[in-house]
Amino acid sequence: MNILERIKKDHDTLRSLLDKAEEAEGKEVFEELQRELWAHAKAEETIFYAALAQAKTAKMETVEGLNEHHMINTLLDELNAMPAEGIAWKAKLQVLGELVRHHLDEEEEEMFEDAEKALDDKRSTELGALYADRKKHAMAALEPLPKG
Repeated sequence: MNILERIKKDHDTLRSLLDKAEEAEGKEVFEELQRELWAHAKAEETIFYAALAQAKTAKMETVEGLNEHHMINTLLDELNAMPAEGIAWKAKLQVLGELVRHHLDEEEEEMFEDAEKALDDKRSTELGALYADRKKHAMAALEPLPKG
């Protein structure tokens, strides 16, 4: 899989987890969503954004993407600090969902187009493998400790 296919697959997973977290009671699905968001963002920033930042046409989009990642992390921190019961937590989770969905759509509509221009097939495939490896390691590092 090339980098765009891998990121799109992650985006689909994130959209599905957002839907489930918004419908769920408690933080269990939210915690899974959070791990996916963190691992995805780190792999994306170090592999995809770093490669695109060198392309003149994509510099603004990568800076905007980094800022959106920061805003997403801020909302995750705020949600972690709140009890999952009540309307305030649900409202903040909804804001997180709106921001994440906007971010994913924007990447797919704008950054992917820039990436197709900036990266040849060989480089895109290399970056896809690097991205998969980085994400796998990030997910392993974020795995909760066994209880007991």
